Amino acid sequence: MMPRHIWVLLGWSPELGAAVTSVGVLGLDPEKPERFVEWIPREYAAGRIWRERLTGIDPAVLADRMGFWAETPIAPAARVDGAEGALGDVVRTQVDDLLGSAR
Repeated sequence: MMPRHIWVLLGWSPELGAAVTSVGVLGLDPEKPERFVEWIPREYAAGRIWRERLTGIDPAVLADRMGFWAETPIAPAARVDGAEGALGDVVRTQVDDLLGSAR
């Protein structure tokens, strides 16, 4: 059984000159294949590249591309450990954690 993949999607911050802005969380279940994405409010511009990448892509193809995209300098992603539960619930919990840590 392959584990699910939970990714924090990062966007470019012009103020800091680095890709450090959390713009969304992506959950992938390679066995189904299934994906679930939740966007961080008010980060639409910084998340544009990720929105374009994820639009219309098959979840099976997405799982392969994430390994490459995660390492790009402008819009990378950080893989995190996900909790047990439904994929959507795990992704929403990660978004809540990100929003809580930003306070």
